[in-house]
Amino acid sequence: MADETSTSDLLAIRFDDPLKAQECVLAMARVAKAGNLTLEDMAIVTNDDGKIKLQQTRDLNAGTGAGAGGWVGALLGIVGGPLGMVAGGALGATVGGLWAKLRDIGIDDNKMKEMGESLGDGEAALFMLIAEHDCDALARELKRFDGMILETSLGATEGDILTEALCSEL
Repeated sequence: MADETSTSDLLAIRFDDPLKAQECVLAMARVAKAGNLTLEDMAIVTNDDGKIKLQQTRDLNAGTGAGAGGWVGALLGIVGGPLGMVAGGALGATVGGLWAKLRDIGIDDNKMKEMGESLGDGEAALFMLIAEHDCDALARELKRFDGMILETSLGATEGDILTEALCSEL
């Protein structure tokens, strides 16, 4: 899942609706802002009529990298005039896109897609790569959501606490 040298933990939660997964992303952002959670990566995986879709929330995707690289290349190409600008923009976009693709070191996309195949139609899963966390604060926030842990690398005790939080009534 994570980079081999990473000491981060994976937490994957299944929801019956993609909107619940998005609401949970916002809730986790609040927990992180309060200093009770450090996230390295988050993604939502959905199953829409058998089509598995990934929505990265933290990674710089290849399109973003290409756009950024294109602007840098275009600015550098100004020195070479109009022809240099076009060539510099194309080169910058290519390099930027490649850089972004190589930079994707968070949660393994293939693993998320594979796990996404187990989702029912219309379901979603939120994948989080957690560097540091306060389990009690995380559990308090997760109590607001009805979900199920698909996979976690957290210890058994913390996994049990979060499982109970997701299944409990308000």
